[in-house]
Amino acid sequence: MSRTLRLTFLLIGVTLVTVMIWQSGPAELVRGLRSSLWVVAALMPLWAAVYVLNAIAWQLLTSDGGPRLPLWRASVMTVAAFAVNYSTPLASFGGEPLKIIAATKVLGQRRAVGSVVAFRLLHALAHVVAFILALIPALIILPKTPVIVGGIVITGLVLGGITWFLFSRHREGLAVHLLHLLGRVPLLRRLAAKLEPKTAALHEIDEHVTAVYVRNPRRFYLALAVETSARFLALAEYWIILYGMGLGVDPWKAFVVGSFSSLVVNIFIFMPFELGAKEGALLLMFSWLGITPALALQAGMLSRLRELLWIAVGWVLLWVM
Repeated sequence: MSRTLRLTFLLIGVTLVTVMIWQSGPAELVRGLRSSLWVVAALMPLWAAVYVLNAIAWQLLTSDGGPRLPLWRASVMTVAAFAVNYSTPLASFGGEPLKIIAATKVLGQRRAVGSVVAFRLLHALAHVVAFILALIPALIILPKTPVIVGGIVITGLVLGGITWFLFSRHREGLAVHLLHLLGRVPLLRRLAAKLEPKTAALHEIDEHVTAVYVRNPRRFYLALAVETSARFLALAEYWIILYGMGLGVDPWKAFVVGSFSSLVVNIFIFMPFELGAKEGALLLMFSWLGITPALALQAGMLSRLRELLWIAVGWVLLWVM
């Protein structure tokens, strides 16, 4: 994506957030944040548990044949990688190369690459599982308009296809599949030709990606259960946020709000720093659920404050490493 296009999307995001702040009333927003700042402190240990579960899932997906990453080291790498991902203006993939470099010292290059790719696929799969499960309460609590019901049904079908694809990559690998895909795209055939000499290495990486799923399915499903649990724990963030904002304790409503906002952020992954995507999704959800739309910006800012604090922690850990 060109620099001009990135800047355009950034300006769109800034404009959307600015309009939301103006409509909400800056003074009212500041008062609301002051009264609910304790929520950010409560979210920090919640996400610490999420990152530990992420690290455990990563450990479980590492192929056999060598030493294993200690949990403390995997947890530190996980926090640092997520901090880099959150800091990346576009696509949020900057942390994966970091994890590969850090893990290579213990796992070796091929195992490190395979484990990181496998975890990224599993991480996406856990997100999709949570999205699909969130469609059930969404059908119950959201307005039964044709647009909303049709959107939920279409979303379910699309997510079902993505689930099949992610499972197939754990079974068949990703690197060689992408190489063949590049060879079929006219504009990318030159890149595929340059990668052809590395086919043997790509096959070896794919073997490490698929090793756990093929040779030890129980360990794979345990990793998926751990990562899905981490996803549900992360979505509990909005349960705490809604409670802290005085909107009661409704786990299903929080589950739908968190899942939908996360889904929108992933769809608009090209928006720099998710600016405008998260806030816009929360505004829409709050409107559908009959919650004062002005509170959507406050909820989004509480979530972003938590992100900023964990980004700081991650960069400190990176500096120490």
